[in-house]
Amino acid sequence: MADHNMNNRKLDALIRQYQGLVFTVAYSILLDAQESLDLVQNAFLKALNEPLFLDENFNRKNWLVKVVRNEALNLRKSWWRKLKLLADFKEFDRPDSSPELVEIFTREQSISRLKEALQELSEDEREIVALRFAAGCSYEEIADQLDIRIGTVMSRLSRVKEKIARIMGDGYCD
Repeated sequence: MADHNMNNRKLDALIRQYQGLVFTVAYSILLDAQESLDLVQNAFLKALNEPLFLDENFNRKNWLVKVVRNEALNLRKSWWRKLKLLADFKEFDRPDSSPELVEIFTREQSISRLKEALQELSEDEREIVALRFAAGCSYEEIADQLDIRIGTVMSRLSRVKEKIARIMGDGYCD
């Protein structure tokens, strides 16, 4: 029983440690917060069933990034997600006279602009951006995840950063 409680505490700590990373990777691929939260839960459910996940020598970060990346890519291809995206185009008609409305609108514009910029990237470009900036993967880790050479990773990232800078305008990709 003591081992079980210790494993639960260890798993709770690992979930807190990696949940932001997992969410960020999922969101950068899906561009949908609710679906990304669902993928976070799924990734940690898979972690519960992975016997090596609690092992100190297990590379949890790479494993989690690979799991959530694969799940997000599969979900992005699904017909259900495409149907949901069409349903999300309902007009925003919440009357609100609160003083935070300008702040909310400004934040929504920034998020919308970033989403538009990400949508202008190809799937491969968005994926490499997610791995580098959202997941914080090193060039070596990205090369391993995508099964390409490190030099290819570096050149693709350089081109993608230039493209994002053009899309977003000056000062966004310094």
